[in-house]
Amino acid sequence: MKKFFQRLGAGIAIGAGGSIAGVSGAAIALVLHVYHEIINAVNNFRKKFSESIKILIPILLGIFISVIICVYVFHLAFRYCMFLLICIFAGFLIGSFPGIRDNVKGVKMQKSHFIAVFSGGIFVISLGVLSVIFGARGGGVEQAFTTMPVWLYFVLILVGAISAGGLTVPGLSGGLILLILGFYRPLMDNSVTYVKEVFGIGCEQTWGHFLQFVLMIGSFAIGCVIGVALVSKLMSKLLTTHPTITYYVIIGFILGSIVVLFFNYDVFNYYKVWAGETIGNITPIMPIYVELPISVVVLGVSAFLSYLLVKHHRKVLESEEEINE
Repeated sequence: MKKFFQRLGAGIAIGAGGSIAGVSGAAIALVLHVYHEIINAVNNFRKKFSESIKILIPILLGIFISVIICVYVFHLAFRYCMFLLICIFAGFLIGSFPGIRDNVKGVKMQKSHFIAVFSGGIFVISLGVLSVIFGARGGGVEQAFTTMPVWLYFVLILVGAISAGGLTVPGLSGGLILLILGFYRPLMDNSVTYVKEVFGIGCEQTWGHFLQFVLMIGSFAIGCVIGVALVSKLMSKLLTTHPTITYYVIIGFILGSIVVLFFNYDVFNYYKVWAGETIGNITPIMPIYVELPISVVVLGVSAFLSYLLVKHHRKVLESEEEINE
C-alpha cells in the first residue's frame, strides 16, 4: 500500500508537470525516481504483466486525477497568474537538478559529454523559440476544433504519438510540443468548455458535445499510448547501451527546459500584457511589480523544498546500501 500511494503521488506530480508547456513529465518522473520503473514496466508489459500492472496502475491513476484537476486550474492560472505558476515549476526543477546529476556521479566530464549537454539544451531551447514563432499560427487548428471533423480525430492520434516524446524523454515537454504544433490551447480550452457544459458551470447544462469530448480525448490518448510504447523501447535501449552519454543529453534537456519555461508562446504573451498590450484570454490579477517579486520568492522556496527531497532520497539510498553491505 505504501508503494501504491508513493506511485499515485508520483503520477499526480507527473500529470501536473505534463499539463504545463515547458515542463517535462518524464523529468519529474526521473526526479521522483519512478522513471526507470515506468520504462521497464512498459517494455516488459507482456513478460511481467502482473508486476507491470502494479507499477503502472497507480501512476496512470495519479496522472488521470492530476490532469482532470490541473487542466482547469492551469487554464485559470494561465490567464491570471502564469508567471507565478511557472516559477513554482522552475524552482522544482532547479532544486531537484543535483539529484538528476547523481546519475552520472563520479564520471569525469569529457568533451563528448559537454557536447551532449550543449546539444540537448539547444534542442529544447529551440522548441521554445519555435513555439513563439509558430504559436500564433494556431488559428487554423482552433477553427477545426469548432466543428470537429472526422479527419481531426486521426490527426489527434498522430499528434498524441508525437507529443508522447515529451512524456517519455526527460527534459522534453509534451505540452511544449503541442504548443508548437498548435494543439495545446485548443485541446485545453475545448476540454474545459465541454466539461463546463456537462456540469452546467457558467452555462446551461447540455450533453451535446459529450461524444465529441470523449472522441477527442480518446484519440489523443491512443496516440500517446502508441508513442510512449515506441519511445520507451528506444529510451530503454539507450540507457542500457549508452547510459552516460544519454544521461548527459537528458541533463541538457532539463537545463534547456528551465530556460524554456520562461520563454515560450504562452508566457511570451503574458509578458506582452505586462508591457501594456491587451490579449483577451490573459488578465493578470497582480501588476508586474507585485507578481514578479512574489514569484522570485516562490521560486526560491520551491527550489529549496525540492532540494530537501533530493537530500532525503540520498540518505535513503545510503541507508539501503549500508543494509545491503
